[in-house]
Amino acid sequence: MRVAGVALLAALSLVAAVPAAEPTKTDLLFAVEKQLRVANELAGPSVACVVVSKSDRYLKPTGTDKPGKLGGYDIREFLKAHPTETALAKQLDLADPRTIADHGYACGVVIDPAGLILTPYHVVEGATKVYVHLPGRVGSYADVHAADGRHDLAVLKLIDPPAMLTAIKFADVRRYDRGDKKANVFAGKLTVTMANGYTAGIAVDRPSSTLGSVTKVMASRDIEDANINKSDNYYYYGPFLQYEAKLNEGRAESAVSGAAVLNLDGELIGLTTTSTMLSSSENALRYAFVADECFRRVVDVLRRGEEVEYGYLGVSLGGRVDRPRTPVVVSDVVAQGPAALAGIEAGDTITQVNGVPIRTYDDLLVYVGSALADTKVKLTVVRARRDVELTVTLGKLRNLKPVIASVRPDPVFGLRVDHGSVLAQQLQLLKGGEVRISGGVPPGVMVRELAPDSQAATAFKKLGDRPERWLITHVNGANVATPTEFYKAAKGQASVKLTVRDPSEQTPRDQEVTIP
Repeated sequence: MRVAGVALLAALSLVAAVPAAEPTKTDLLFAVEKQLRVANELAGPSVACVVVSKSDRYLKPTGTDKPGKLGGYDIREFLKAHPTETALAKQLDLADPRTIADHGYACGVVIDPAGLILTPYHVVEGATKVYVHLPGRVGSYADVHAADGRHDLAVLKLIDPPAMLTAIKFADVRRYDRGDKKANVFAGKLTVTMANGYTAGIAVDRPSSTLGSVTKVMASRDIEDANINKSDNYYYYGPFLQYEAKLNEGRAESAVSGAAVLNLDGELIGLTTTSTMLSSSENALRYAFVADECFRRVVDVLRRGEEVEYGYLGVSLGGRVDRPRTPVVVSDVVAQGPAALAGIEAGDTITQVNGVPIRTYDDLLVYVGSALADTKVKLTVVRARRDVELTVTLGKLRNLKPVIASVRPDPVFGLRVDHGSVLAQQLQLLKGGEVRISGGVPPGVMVRELAPDSQAATAFKKLGDRPERWLITHVNGANVATPTEFYKAAKGQASVKLTVRDPSEQTPRDQEVTIP
């Protein structure tokens, strides 16, 4: 046995010593072909064609008071109301692929087998009806489950989802090296771009795909207009993939929003966008959102049907923040804001958020914003040539872009609230951004919404005609610093006594509001 074992080891050694044959060009092409087949099999069932109509001729659906509620379409019901308009009735039926040319279309990807579709928000903005065609000649009308205009993303919810839907798989996308994990999106990376578009005379039953590559990872952009607030719009500061692909989807420009940019394993690394904010005179350039951890965090909120509440730090920065290579130096800290409460000081240079290098103002917007409100993040700052680590509980960034959320907290006696940091930002803008608001806005929640004729509306009417200026600091004597704490303290109570104050007053004073 010992001799046989020695002989076996010797034989294996000889085999190992023989150099492996270099793969031929044909071998390499077959390997790529195999990966393309794998990518198509894995991701193909998840890529949809999203047809959008903005016609005002549809019958008004029930429940239109709910945000994003578009409803389905019943041609028989339409003809009952308009018996002579047979041609229009057929044209409004988005389930018929022959009507796609009369409306508009883009793409989307399935992110949940229960029937949730991800697409850019500009695709469905202003829509009166949306229909989603899926591979296999199945589909459904859809409502807008949630949307965020700042990031230009929307999640659709199929009204009658087909069985056995396949959700696309997200890749672990990294733009930067982090420890032993290296960046895996870079110029030259091979990609598969997959779209499910419309071409006259061809059924919408399966996506088409093409091999391409990433040509550039756009991390920061110069904004020539210094008056533009970069934080207002993701297209001003967010990372994008510039990619090359030649899709023939019935359009001269061969580009479509909502298509999937995949790695060779069929995992999503980007979602295409044709937003005019990224337009270029160079027709060959194509852009896609980078589907990294920040992107996925926002998508997860929309998947739940909720509003994306971006993180807010509460600092002013020195230098030209409209120039991406300016160091992230804190010039001022908002009194009683998240940064001030955590101990950040003027003169600090922010270098990391949760261990991720912060090289530019754009990086700070991405990583703080996507961390979301009420989240604790670890910041590393350089102070007096030393690294200092601080933990910040983020506030909520004021968002002026359109928001759709089908899942919202139940109101308390007709009252909904928002983060106090939003009120602080509103008041700061009213003061021109230069004057501190009576020492800042203390922890609390602001009045966001009062249902007409509700008990809360009646109670706040006694304090004047501007309820949005009131900060709620206590519920029945207990401190409340966030909306979550407010709803927990007030939900199910027979009555609530609120301690409120107007931070814009020269000398703010507490008052009490009892509901009902």
